[in-house]
Order: sequence, then structure tokens, then C-alpha cells
Amino acid sequence: MVRLRQRVSLQIRNLKRKSGQASTELAASLMFIIPLMLVAVYVVTQCVQAYTIYCTLKQASAQAARRFAVAYIHNPDLVRKNYGQVCYSVEYPGVVNSYKQFELVEFSPDAIPPTVTMRVHFTPEIFGCRRFPEPDILGISKHFKMSAQTTEKLD
Repeated sequence: MVRLRQRVSLQIRNLKRKSGQASTELAASLMFIIPLMLVAVYVVTQCVQAYTIYCTLKQASAQAARRFAVAYIHNPDLVRKNYGQVCYSVEYPGVVNSYKQFELVEFSPDAIPPTVTMRVHFTPEIFGCRRFPEPDILGISKHFKMSAQTTEKLD
């Protein structure tokens, strides 16, 4: 009976030691996993923001190309000389703030079908564009540039 009691008490002590060891190992592993999860969430968030900026640029270039095509139908000479007036009213706050961000890539009125290609550029903190990425942990904001272009038929 005494031996049985000693065995049981030894088993209980071993269980307590193992549970203490498991909790220590869990805490140590969480010290590595939680920072990795935070970095992953940050990276995913920045990728989503970059994709949103790209989609906005694509919309702005499409809108500028459509406006150029419509303006060309009404007054071809004016549009050829000054495409900036067409882009002047295209604005998406924080991303596209100035007509200076637009570029006339290709203008082919004699091609079949006649087309115009407009490109818009995004550079953080230029022309009133917002800062990206925010927060800029790695210091890549000054090197980050994005552009999108759209081709539209001149109907």
C-alpha cells in the first residue's frame, strides 16, 4: 500500500513537471509566432493598399482616355495641342490630384481603329498624393512608384 502511494505521488510530480515544461515551451514558441503573424498582417495590409491604389489609377486613366476620346470628336485641334485640359477634371483624392500626373502615351487618329492611350503616375508625396506605405517601416516610400494606362477607341 505504501509503495502504491509512493508511485502515485511520483506520477503526480512528473505530471506537474511536464505541464510546467509544456507551458514554458508554449510561451517560447508564441514569442516567435506572434511577431511573424504581425509582420504577415502588415504585409497583407500594404499589399491590399497597393492594389487599391493601382485600381484607382486604372480608373483614372480610363476616365481620362474616355474624356480625351469624347473631346477629340468635338474639337480635334484643341485636344491635340493641349490634352492637359481634358485631364484637369479627373481627380481621385489622395491618389490622382493633378493633371500633371497624366501622360499621353499614344495617339493614333489614323490607325484602324483610332485609339488613344493615357497613362497616370503615382509617386508618394508628389502632387499632393498621400504617403505610401504608411507607416513606412522599411523606408521604401521614396522608391515606390506606380502607374497604370488605358487605351480607348476614338469613336
